[in-house]
Amino acid sequence: MDEFKKVQKNLKNDMIVLFILELIICGFLLSDGELNIFSVVFAIFLFIGFILSKNGSKLAGMIGIIFGILMMLTILLGDMIDFLLGLLVVIHSIKYNKLVR
Repeated sequence: MDEFKKVQKNLKNDMIVLFILELIICGFLLSDGELNIFSVVFAIFLFIGFILSKNGSKLAGMIGIIFGILMMLTILLGDMIDFLLGLLVVIHSIKYNKLVR
């Protein structure tokens, strides 16, 4: 497997796992009678990023970087897990953008 395929697979896996986590968060919020529009928007962008990374688009890496930075900003709220997940997405997105054709 060449290096781009490996990096592409990592980014696709990041996007789909985070998409599923956002859907779970939306489900919990809906069960409480609330809806956080940011969770819905993040889920949509993660799904679009997954599709674009599957197609090998450079835009997928940009979505990953933006989403990862937004997740990293949650450190201000004391959320270390989101910070680490965001950092992982940013690292994979940067590697993806360097290797995209």
